[in-house]
Amino acid sequence: MSRPLLEFEHLVEINDLDDEKLPVISREDLWQGLLFRARYPGHFNPAIQSEIQDETDTRFVRILSAGPMRLRDEVTLIPETEIRTLIDGQTQDIHAESITRIEEPEPGRLFVRFTYRRDSISEQGGMDADAYLKSAYLQNDREAIAILKQMLADGWGLPV
Repeated sequence: MSRPLLEFEHLVEINDLDDEKLPVISREDLWQGLLFRARYPGHFNPAIQSEIQDETDTRFVRILSAGPMRLRDEVTLIPETEIRTLIDGQTQDIHAESITRIEEPEPGRLFVRFTYRRDSISEQGGMDADAYLKSAYLQNDREAIAILKQMLADGWGLPV
């Protein structure tokens, strides 16, 4: 029996062009930062280890480990625009998909939209654990963007 799916998204502003005191991040730097996060998730969450396999210009496979848990996810890249991940619930214990998309409604005004679709963890008649999961994803994504902004502000060139 398959579990119900939880679907949610949130938007994180990258450049506030109305505040001249804040540095402006280029789309290319943002893309490189998001790609760095996809390749090295342990830099943003030390509990996660990852190994990259089968890498091409537009995709790679990650083996993610956190304690005894091991998951295989496929990462698909649409350069300068989008990163898609898939943990296939047909062959693994959970199903999870994500899309990390750069949006630019006007030149220089960058946002990142994080979209998630995954197995629900709430039990019928029990606590709404999905609400906590959504909150954790939002906090994790905001923290990752803050880390990327700080890395760029410190002049650390992100690896390609």
